[in-house]
Parts: sequence; structure tokens; C-alpha cells
Amino acid sequence: MQMQPWLTTQEQEEVLENLIRFGGDLLKWDNARKLPLKSGGCTDIYINLRNERNSPLAARYIAQIYRNPLLRLEPDVLAEVPDAVSGIAAHLSQLTRIPRITIREKEKAGRATDGVIIGTARAGQSVSIMDDVITDGKSKIVPYHKCHERGLKVGPLVVLVDRQQGWKKVFRENNIRMDVWPGMTLHDVRRFLINEGYMQRCAAQAEEQNPLIIALDGKEWEDILPLVDVLRPMGCILKVNDLLFHEGMELIPNLQVYGRVMADLKNHDIPKTVENTCKRLRKYAPWAVTVHASGSGDMISAAVAALEGTPTKVLAVTVLTSFDEKASKEVYNRRSIEEVRKLAWIAHQSGAHGLVCSPKEVAEMKKFYPRMTFVTPGVRSAGVDVADQKRVDTPAAALESGADYLVMGRQILGAPDPTAEVHRLLKEEIWGAQYQEC
Repeated sequence: MQMQPWLTTQEQEEVLENLIRFGGDLLKWDNARKLPLKSGGCTDIYINLRNERNSPLAARYIAQIYRNPLLRLEPDVLAEVPDAVSGIAAHLSQLTRIPRITIREKEKAGRATDGVIIGTARAGQSVSIMDDVITDGKSKIVPYHKCHERGLKVGPLVVLVDRQQGWKKVFRENNIRMDVWPGMTLHDVRRFLINEGYMQRCAAQAEEQNPLIIALDGKEWEDILPLVDVLRPMGCILKVNDLLFHEGMELIPNLQVYGRVMADLKNHDIPKTVENTCKRLRKYAPWAVTVHASGSGDMISAAVAALEGTPTKVLAVTVLTSFDEKASKEVYNRRSIEEVRKLAWIAHQSGAHGLVCSPKEVAEMKKFYPRMTFVTPGVRSAGVDVADQKRVDTPAAALESGADYLVMGRQILGAPDPTAEVHRLLKEEIWGAQYQEC
């Protein structure tokens, strides 16, 4: 289980500013995501509190940060997991007057004393384990079970940063029933560094050239976070629909840390209701918001007026790409191309900035409305299952027909390696020889 951070947003920012000020590589970042991790792979942000050894002031400051959650938990014993927080734990024990033990991951043989636990802890006492970060949680397996073997009551694991890299699954698989209480998440760190200009979300040129819109439909925030983290330097637009209803509008600024956001709300209501929804979007300024063109010209105009003065595009959805000719006749009593023509005209007359239509209609619509932005769902590579999509085409064909942006979800999210699939699409089907992997 994960608990809410023990630092407020303002406190998080203050802590990060101070870690940067102390220097000594307590906090490192790299736009290219080439900082190596102990567990393998690379990252854009690395927190290394063991470097407090280089600054007594930093060690004492970090101990003071941890003091608050430990006093609130009131454990009988504080357990440190070496060697990241050994220096901090000594200061912290003095500040809180809580005795501490040290738990080694591997037993040292040939010792007269206990080879795993240094210090004294009696059965029945409560213990809080502390560390600098938690990643996949594997390094916490031994400390947790050793505490249980001694009859200690294990409280929450206290860390400064939760890297959100799979510890929940590892805990379940290893029967670890321990809460994690972080001061902040890696996302909080990344948001601060990008918003304050220490890091770059993505090179402007990459964002300008990348036509991919990744549909994140049907996913939870914790599921999409590892994906958008890796995709960030590539400049993809991130489309959300159902997740907005679950997480609320605050999802938009969180996602904007990783890319431009398309709020695919598909508004379709009376003009005033759509106007109110779009007014709520104003302060978040997503890249685009969608409305159904069939909602009427007045409704589209209300959306455009509500967002006037912001960079947000109003995209009018014409005929859904899941409609075949039978469904189009059933709903509109006309062929899909005829309905797209009608809805595109209404959207254009009402001030919409762009149209959402299938690759099959985009060439004709682009000819009539060359200044509008064209977003095409129903895009699949040759041979890929089209699922419930009916009017589809390949990425290359859609772009050749005049599409500005391609919505692709299941082909990417369902791939064994979604990041590799994005790289492949950009290299083989979109940019070709000019593509340089980020």
C-alpha cells in the first residue's frame, strides 16, 4: 500500500531546491535519460543521499526532513538499510531520541556479533524501516523478513522518494505487508525540475515534428507513468479520455510534464454546458480539446469562445472511425463521406481549429479546409489488427493524404515494448532516414 506523501508540494519544492544548493550530486538529472541505475537501465533523475557524506550540513538537513514522519509514527526502533542513509540515520536518532538498528542485506560471516542486524531490538517492539528511495522494492525483502523473524512489528517504510518502479508487485509476490510512506514521488521531482527550468520536457523541434498522438485510454495513472516517462524526449502528444473522468482535470498538468495533452472529452451537450467545461480547461491549457461537430455550430462556437486567448485547439469530431457504412446510414441516414462533409462545414463555419476524421476522408477535407489541423484516428500499420476500427489506413498513407497528427493507441500500448514500437513507427513509417533516436 502507498500512503500520501509526508511533504506538502511547497515542502517538496523547498527540499529539492536545498538538495540542489548543497551540491555534491545529491540530486542529478539528464535530459537524455542516460543516468545509469543500479538495477539496470537508465533514467533522467537520480537521487543519491549517500553523498551527504560530502557535507555535514546536508546530512543534518536531510535528517531534519525525516524527523517529522518518524515522530508521527512513534516507532520504538528505527531501522536503517545501509548504505544510503547510514549517516542520516545517526543524526536522525539523535534528533528523535529513537534508538536505531542497521539491517544488512547479506550476512557477514565470521562475526562474534549478529551478522545481519547491528543493534538491539526486542520482540514486540515497533520498527520503522527508512531508506532514501524505493524502486522495485527488492532491496527491502530481506530487511522486512528479518524484522518479522525477530518478532518486530513493522510499520511503514519511510523514504524520501518513491521512484514508482514496481515495488507494489514485488511486495505482493514476496508477502511483504508493509506500507510505503514517501516524502514525494519521482514524478513530483520531475515536475519540479521541468517546471522550474532545470530540465527540458522535450526539444521544441522534436515536439514540432512528431505527429504521433498516443491514446492512453483504458489505463490507470500508475500504468501509464512508466511509459510516458520514457517517451517524454520524443515529443509525442498524449491523449486521455476515460482517465480524465477518474483523475479529474489535475491529470492535465501532471501529464504536461511528459508532453502536450489532448483532452479527448468529445463534448456533446447544450452550448452552455460545453462552454462551462471548456472554461474549466482554460487554466490547464491543454494542446487540444475535442467536441462532437454534431452538437451544432452554436455548441462549437461556445467552446471556441470559452478558450479564446489560450493556445488550446478546439477539434471537431466528425464521423467516428468505428462507424462503417451501415452504422453511418443507421445514425445519419447518409454515407459517411457525406456526413463528414456536412459536419466539417459546420465546424469550419463555427471557428473550430481542426477536424478529427478518418484517413479515408482527410484528403478531401484538407483540400476544402487547408488551414485547419487534421487529426486522424483509425491508423494502423499494415497487417495489424484493426479491432473495432472500420475506416482505417496506414501511418504513411494518412500523412500522405494530409493528416497532421495520427492517433495510435492499441498498436503501441499492446506491443511487447511500447517504446520500441514508437521508435519503429517514427523510423520506418513516419520520418524515415531523417529519424534520429532520442
